[in-house]
Amino acid sequence: MMAQRSEQQQSQEPGQQPRAPREADGWQILSYMLSGMILYGGIGWLAGHFTGISVLFPIGMILGIGLSVALIIFRFTRT
Repeated sequence: MMAQRSEQQQSQEPGQQPRAPREADGWQILSYMLSGMILYGGIGWLAGHFTGISVLFPIGMILGIGLSVALIIFRFTRT
């Protein structure tokens, strides 16, 4: 447990080069985008269906894309 913490602390030192992109990164980004759009679009569709407000579906999809982009930026820009 302590060895893992020291490795994590060493990998987050300032001035260190970011990791090189891996082959799986593209698939991971695509899955984040699709998952966010499907999840929040589905929530928006359900809320719109039960409340009668049809604009909640596209709002949910846009919110899902936005949160997915934020997650991608957070995960892939950290060193």
